[in-house]
Amino acid sequence: MRFKTHHEAGRKCVLLYVGDHDPAGLLISDVIKSNLMDCANVKGVDFDPSPIRVERIGLTREQIDDLGLPWIENLETGSGKDLGDPGHPYHRKPYVQNYIASQGRRKVEANALVIPASWPAEHEARLAPHRQAARDAFAALIAVRS
Repeated sequence: MRFKTHHEAGRKCVLLYVGDHDPAGLLISDVIKSNLMDCANVKGVDFDPSPIRVERIGLTREQIDDLGLPWIENLETGSGKDLGDPGHPYHRKPYVQNYIASQGRRKVEANALVIPASWPAEHEARLAPHRQAARDAFAALIAVRS
């Protein structure tokens, strides 16, 4: 509804998209517009989304490099299957093969953008006393059984 209102007011409408840097995330950039067009064909929708421009503003390889975002060394999907596995039904699809050829069998999740750079060290510091307590408890159990 907002796009319709702004379009009717004579404004140029741009939908900004930030998604995962993986085969499906990059593909979504290309299909958002067609999905909007499909929605317009639903009965009762009174808006033609064709003037909306879709712009992917992230997650780009440059952003990953500049921000030092962590790569995940697999192409596991939400179903738990790996697109990098030749046995995956989509492995040979062009969008997957093009991605693997240019990026390798790795990905970066868009939610990496919301994790502060200090988080890994802070998380490690929070875990340290618990890890030590677990070590002490195991040592005590071993000593009792010896």
